Amino acid sequence: MRQMDLCLDTERESEIPAMEYVNIMEAARRCGVSDKTIRRAIHKGLLPARSSKPNRCEIAVSDLEQFMPGQRPGHVQVSTLDRIAALERRVQALEQQVLDLLNRPETGPSQRPSRRAERTTGPLPRQLVSLTAFARLHNVSETTVLTHADRDMALLPAKRGEWTETDGTVITLALDAKGRHAFYRLYHGVPPFTECDQCPHEVTRTLSRQSRGK
Repeated sequence: MRQMDLCLDTERESEIPAMEYVNIMEAARRCGVSDKTIRRAIHKGLLPARSSKPNRCEIAVSDLEQFMPGQRPGHVQVSTLDRIAALERRVQALEQQVLDLLNRPETGPSQRPSRRAERTTGPLPRQLVSLTAFARLHNVSETTVLTHADRDMALLPAKRGEWTETDGTVITLALDAKGRHAFYRLYHGVPPFTECDQCPHEVTRTLSRQSRGK
């Protein structure tokens, strides 16, 4: 009787299909992911595995099918875990870029020359002309131009300073190229305005003449 039971147990065991195991590389190939993804899943406990031999890890195909539902052997499909792994790699790359930027040596001050501040004392600069002298040249009342150059009126853009002419005259209001052109546009055609040989005092022409004189 006992021998018969042993025979029946042997028959039942023969009817149970042998469980198939694959190594990590084969599991990665079947799932269409990298071996690092499989190792990461094993390490996190998401995928059961056994060690049949030293330095050899095996995964049951049945567990692999549960890990990758709907996956057919040999069919390449990107898993959610693999997409997470790709995002992790991108985060690591961005972190490295941040570290590189933080460790980058500081550059020195810009080599671009700074614009020199306009001098408001000393001899009258060549690019400026006395406002009152310019008004007399064009037969415009000094009282009128001084009123229009007042800060509150601000109709005539005049430079303010304390310069001296070659004869020692102190100049407190002067016109640059833009100011002279504005003067022409403001008073031209209003009697008794008188033109000079440089009217209408175009800015571009004045500046080009000054650059040739340097």
